[in-house]
Amino acid sequence: MLMKFCRCFYGSVSVKTEYFLVFILLIIFLINTGYYINNANALNFKVGRSPYGLALGKKDNIYVAVGGSLNVMKLNEKGRIIKNMQTDFAPSGIAINNKGDIYVATGMGYVVRLDKNGKLLKKVKVGIVPAGIAIGPNENIYITSIHSKTITKLSPALKVLKIFYAGIAPYGIVLNDKGLIYVTNFTNKGTVTVLNKSGKIIKVFNAQRKPEGIAIGPAGNIYVTNGLSDSVLKFNKNGKILEKINIKGAPYGIALSTTGSMFVACIYADKVVKLSRSGRVLNIYKTGKNPNFILIDDNGNVWTANSGDGTVTKISGATKGKEFFPYKGPIWQESF
Repeated sequence: MLMKFCRCFYGSVSVKTEYFLVFILLIIFLINTGYYINNANALNFKVGRSPYGLALGKKDNIYVAVGGSLNVMKLNEKGRIIKNMQTDFAPSGIAINNKGDIYVATGMGYVVRLDKNGKLLKKVKVGIVPAGIAIGPNENIYITSIHSKTITKLSPALKVLKIFYAGIAPYGIVLNDKGLIYVTNFTNKGTVTVLNKSGKIIKVFNAQRKPEGIAIGPAGNIYVTNGLSDSVLKFNKNGKILEKINIKGAPYGIALSTTGSMFVACIYADKVVKLSRSGRVLNIYKTGKNPNFILIDDNGNVWTANSGDGTVTKISGATKGKEFFPYKGPIWQESF
């Protein structure tokens, strides 16, 4: 069929040219249908059982919360483990402020603060099954707790400042440049809850079934991953769906590049999908098993934590930009 198309379209061409055109058309077809996997620049590094959260430190060091242990692993830009830090049972979400302090949400309902050398400074109760963690523009810490239905707001020293209701099952969390808080609610009739600085709910909008990852783009649009519907939803500030991007393999973690590309980790397909601003697939990269969280370092490398095989994947040179954050401030990440 493709050969006939080439002959009809191009007329009289050589056999070699026809085969070359068939090859090019086949590659385009495979990319657009999601079958083409680029694994040339992807390397996996073993870090321990069930890694989840990722955070970016200075000098492009990567911090990994290893859920199957009590550890946070610090890796250099080449994926080599350079420090093993003790935290608390089942660390998951992780964030780092501009001073290098490390904040880790753990499975026993605590948040732990470590200094840049890994020394445990403080441990505070924050609810039942904490999930997402983010550092806001004022460097306060925000943690969602799924079963407590709350967000806990803490100072950088981990003093509890406020606890507020955030929906039935608050999960992923992100803050915009004005300090507004956006939270996915991981339920069958999923929602995104928007709260102001004081913790008052100002808007709730539907986000299909069990939304997970969330990010905010340069124009203030909100991007939400939804593994059960195999899609990424793009909302405007008012919660109107602007676009639904279909991605097979249960999209989970999401990161936006300053150059405009979007990267989505597909937890059941062991891949990262790179998309344009318009949602067109630009590339697909093979990862370790069950990639969940994803980040972009300052050199444009993309990293995933792979809970299924205890690895971290580094995709070198996936973009020319850094990870986009909706405000200028400390380094921060949200965990899903």
